[in-house]
Amino acid sequence: MKLGFEDANLHKGKILFSATDINFTYDKQPLWKKPLSFEIISGERIALKGSNGSGKTSLIKIILGKLTPQTGSVYKANKQAIYIDQEYSLLDDKLTVYEQAQQYNTGALQEHEIKIRLTWFLFDKEHWNKPCKALSGGERMRLLLCCLTISNTPPDIIVLDEPTNNLDIINTEILTTAVNQYKGTLIVVSHDAYFLEEIGINRSIELLKLS
Repeated sequence: MKLGFEDANLHKGKILFSATDINFTYDKQPLWKKPLSFEIISGERIALKGSNGSGKTSLIKIILGKLTPQTGSVYKANKQAIYIDQEYSLLDDKLTVYEQAQQYNTGALQEHEIKIRLTWFLFDKEHWNKPCKALSGGERMRLLLCCLTISNTPPDIIVLDEPTNNLDIINTEILTTAVNQYKGTLIVVSHDAYFLEEIGINRSIELLKLS
């Protein structure tokens, strides 16, 4: 089943982000035991690993440009990055399912085309007028993925934060299929080893906190 990501025109091999000896300080204490130096190349699939409190969220914010490290330097290419948290907070709970999909319609798709995309993600006509706030976690995940395939400009980077938490088998399979058709860069925080293997993670960044 094709879900829309397979046509993304994203150039592989381009440096999207690089960090040289970066660290972040909370209460005058550096967050990481050793300063971080790494590159993120377009098309890579990266697992971000570390125990609770190891600074995974802080590093994600640095990559997204929402936080600046106190030491070291970073390079950020002009890129579009999407952070998908466990609450799928990119969705607007004031909108219906169809209205939310329409918000991502940057390519002037016709109404019937949007509804076909929704149907691919198991949203039939009985769901189109359902408010987003009434959706389950799995439904919210499916709707957000659907919205990303509707957008005329797929993001260069997708960051997934524990994406399989609280998903049943069907929703996990839909997520896996969509992610495997996405051609851009993927950064995943997950303890689900099977999911990481299924989506082709090819390297990891492991964070070691100071204490």
